[in-house]
Parts: sequence; C-alpha cells; structure tokens
Amino acid sequence: MSQRHIIVVGGTRGLGLELARAAVARGDRVTVAGRDEAHAKEQARLLGSAASGASCDLTDWPTLARLFSSVESIDHLVLAALDRDHNDIADFRPDDSARTSLMKNVGYAAAVHHALRKFTSDASVLLFSGLSMWRPMPGSTTISMANAGIIGLMNSLTVQIAPVRVNTITPGLVTGTNAVDEADPVRAEAYERQRRKTPGGRLPHREDIVHAAFGSWTTPGSTGRT
Repeated sequence: MSQRHIIVVGGTRGLGLELARAAVARGDRVTVAGRDEAHAKEQARLLGSAASGASCDLTDWPTLARLFSSVESIDHLVLAALDRDHNDIADFRPDDSARTSLMKNVGYAAAVHHALRKFTSDASVLLFSGLSMWRPMPGSTTISMANAGIIGLMNSLTVQIAPVRVNTITPGLVTGTNAVDEADPVRAEAYERQRRKTPGGRLPHREDIVHAAFGSWTTPGSTGRT
C-alpha cells in the first residue's frame, strides 16, 4: 500500500478523518476533502507531509469537477461525508430531507463520475452507508432512505465501472463518535438496546471501521460487498 493515493471526501472529521490518519500512518498519500477549505488544509497539516487538504461540496457539481481535475491519479476513493438530518415522518421536513438525500446519493454518484478518468488499474471505491437502512432509529427517516440508496448505487457501480472495485461499509453505531457519545436520552436508550443485541455485547469502535476499510482495499477479489 506504500505511496498509494487515497482521497477521502468527508475526511476532515469523524470516521473519514480517522481513516485518513491511519492511511497516512501506513505510508499512503492522502487528500482529505470537505466543504470548508481552511478546515481541510488545517487537518491535512496536522496529519503530516503526506496529506493535503482540498474543498468540495457534494451538492455543488463544479466543486467536484475542480477537486478531481486537480489530482493525477486515484488508487482509492472514499466517500464518507454525512449530513445528519434528524427527521421523523410525523413532522417530516421535505426540504431538509431533500438536501440530505441529494448530498448522500446524487453527490456520491457525481463524485465517482468526476473521478472516473483518474482511477488506476487496481483502484477501488469505498462508500459509507449505515445500519439505519435496516434498523431505523428515532429521527432516522431521511438517513434510513439515503443509506439504502447507497447499496443500490454500489450494485450499479460494481457493474458499470469494473474492474474498479466498489464496496460499502455499513458501520452502524460507532463508539468514540459524537453521534453516539453525545446522543440525547431517547437515542441513547435506543443505542443501548442495540448494543445488547450484538453478539459481542459491544458496539464497534473507530478502529474496527479502519480495519474494514483496509480489508476492502487489500482484497483483490472484494467488490460489491457490504
């Protein structure tokens, strides 16, 4: 994996940043991209000389074109950006839901579209979905829909852009993230019920997600998997 170039869209915070940090530690070159260019560059500075920061907005197509036109090649593209929309059907807010769905579904597809010509011969795409598509949580109406759409996108891309490999991580509830650690009481109770149902009696940690990502990159036959 030495000196492979990895682009992490949504890499300036949360799981995306954790994955970028681990990739740099393994000797890769990493570009972390987010909506705030100054924040992206600062996070890249903290990651070290093997990292660079860039800006893009998954609902602003010219910014995606600009990002991918600025790089020479891509070994692994990670799409980890998430816009949390706490939306229940009883008081459903269509405009908020539409913005989140546009970013998560159309935006992910648009990013791959603009990256196509830069993929290396053994490149891969890693999408981030979520357990809420199968097990909804309080307020997860929009995110449940958007996460399910990611699986449809993966199935389509697996066929359309082969031999580029496309896989999805569906992390569920991850300890060490703000979404879980700072949950309101209603969500915290739902998260605790979920924890008790897991075979190991624990929720995944951020390190588990990193290992899953590395596994998808280093397994040549892995594609169309979640």
